[in-house]
Amino acid sequence: MLKIAVINPGIADGLARTILDGLVSLTKRDSSVSFKYANTFPYAIEGLEENQSKDKKDFIDFAKEANLIFFIWAKRDMDIGLANEIGLWDKTIFIDGSEIGKNGRYNFEIQHKIIKGEYSGSGKIDTEMLHKCPLYFRREKPYKDGIVPFPFGIESLYVKDFSLNTPKDIDFFCVFGQDEYPLMRRYSREILIDFCKKNGFTCFTEKTDRDNFYRTLARSKVGISVGGGGYDCMRFWEILGNNCLMLTEKIDIYEPDSKKLKYDRIWQFNDLFDFEYQLEKMGEYLRKEYDQSKLKEEYRKVMSEHSSEARVLEIIEKAKEIKLL
Repeated sequence: MLKIAVINPGIADGLARTILDGLVSLTKRDSSVSFKYANTFPYAIEGLEENQSKDKKDFIDFAKEANLIFFIWAKRDMDIGLANEIGLWDKTIFIDGSEIGKNGRYNFEIQHKIIKGEYSGSGKIDTEMLHKCPLYFRREKPYKDGIVPFPFGIESLYVKDFSLNTPKDIDFFCVFGQDEYPLMRRYSREILIDFCKKNGFTCFTEKTDRDNFYRTLARSKVGISVGGGGYDCMRFWEILGNNCLMLTEKIDIYEPDSKKLKYDRIWQFNDLFDFEYQLEKMGEYLRKEYDQSKLKEEYRKVMSEHSSEARVLEIIEKAKEIKLL
């Protein structure tokens, strides 16, 4: 039996949601795995609540018996008090979901300070946890000193309205939660709207409620992704999860030489000039070559490698590699 205790932040956090969603999926499929999480979590995940500890003592007792402890740091919050009270750092895996935020990822002074260990804001490397914990997973660069890249994944929520037989009757999908950081989001949407009007393509670009968002994305052929306050963003994984082609800013999620996102469906651009050029190429592809049925095999590969459950299994495999399990 594999028992996993999760010290989760009490705030809304995307990476924590990915992990908890993955654990729910894994435990449904594999009865030899169980988990409990510590703090009330503001995101709704079907089947999650039954795994929350009733009280602090209940969780501490479970954590002391658990094989692994996942300790999650969100953008601004982590329950260091609970982690210290348990005190079993030899089996505690630190999962860093922080990001610099706003336009900070374009700030070279901040990048330099992070690399030198002189930065104290959100997105810094937690050197104390790096030395205390046998494994350190991190959503954002830099990946140094043995830190393992660990981006968001494709959650069950993202694919709730999707099936491989969902008709793709919308050409382009481009919706962002906020478009101030960076402004490339706003300008790329404006360029897309003009392109579609001139060339007779359909596009969906308006903010909408969550259910309509996923229903519409499931019907779209191409999704546009531009990171926000971090190099990684949920939109990237939502698009992949709905079997879309993706036009994204230059991927900077894993190490530069990583092959983990080498898929035919991903098209990349460097700047707005390149974005406009890639749109022209994508338009030609949709007119002459696009075939939804040919996307199925690669889609299954994407899901097996980047689902929320795959993220949890990655942690478990790394733990086995270093003999934690």
